[in-house]
Amino acid sequence: MFLDEDHEALVAAELTKQTLVDTQARMGMMLDLMPMGLLIHTRQGIIFGNQEAARLLQVSQDQIVGRHFLDFLQTQIDDAAQQMEEAFEGRICENSTEADIRTAEGMVRTIKLIAGALPWDGNPVVQLLLQDITDLKTIQKALHRLTITDELTSAFNRRHAFAVANTFFNSAHRRSHALAVAVLDIDHFKRVNDTYGHAAGDIALKTFSQTVGEFISTPQFTGATFARVGGEEFLLLLPNMDEDAVIAVCERVRCSIEQQPIVTASGVFRTTVSIGISVRRPTDDSFDTMFSNADRALYRAKESGRNRVCVDDESLVSAQRSTVSK
Repeated sequence: MFLDEDHEALVAAELTKQTLVDTQARMGMMLDLMPMGLLIHTRQGIIFGNQEAARLLQVSQDQIVGRHFLDFLQTQIDDAAQQMEEAFEGRICENSTEADIRTAEGMVRTIKLIAGALPWDGNPVVQLLLQDITDLKTIQKALHRLTITDELTSAFNRRHAFAVANTFFNSAHRRSHALAVAVLDIDHFKRVNDTYGHAAGDIALKTFSQTVGEFISTPQFTGATFARVGGEEFLLLLPNMDEDAVIAVCERVRCSIEQQPIVTASGVFRTTVSIGISVRRPTDDSFDTMFSNADRALYRAKESGRNRVCVDDESLVSAQRSTVSK
């Protein structure tokens, strides 16, 4: 009788053990079906990673075990470490962390990290949920780019340029820094449209924008902002430059535009540009004041013959050369 009871107990224990093994296997399968990466993490390292985590990190599930998640991060390491520590201490993490990870193949992906404590006795254990948001961030950046750029020329648009300028102007720690704005207007642009057609005019605008954009893309123009603010009117914001340097830059821009051929299906032609400059002065109470001063200087450049640079103190700067008549 006792032998039968012992046998039944052994069979029951074996069944229980097999059930636990099957349950673990089924749980593993269920976790592998999750659309998000899942890591089970102790303070020392990862003890489990599902298939999505392995795919995201581009390593096998076996190779994940023993690694530390922070080793995969390229950015926001401190923020992720703090979030994990809060989870280890049983605190609720109110914010997620967005960070870049570098995969085993050298690719960079952007993930959203959500950390939470697991109710295990003994050594603290947390679960890390990893959501791949690379494509989402790419779309967000593209949409943001569309909101701040001019569709035709790819220069920044007026709204963005004025937002940057006002931020710079109003920033307390930059009040002592030099700030200049130049307003650039393509000379006789209506004549270009009337002579060569609006398609050629669009090419002229794009060529103009590309020429100026390439000119200010060098490290010496860090912080410069170039934008289209009207039909054929553009703005160039130049921080941390004194007046002489700004004038020299604008004169070089003027020369570059004058020498750049515009190649269109209707023919090849050249354009010139008139430029008005305003350098921030103590009496300027807003960026709008600076812009108005630059616009007034631009008007003087137009009135005095075009294809030249004028500053808002009514001094005229131009090369000793023939100018284009009105």
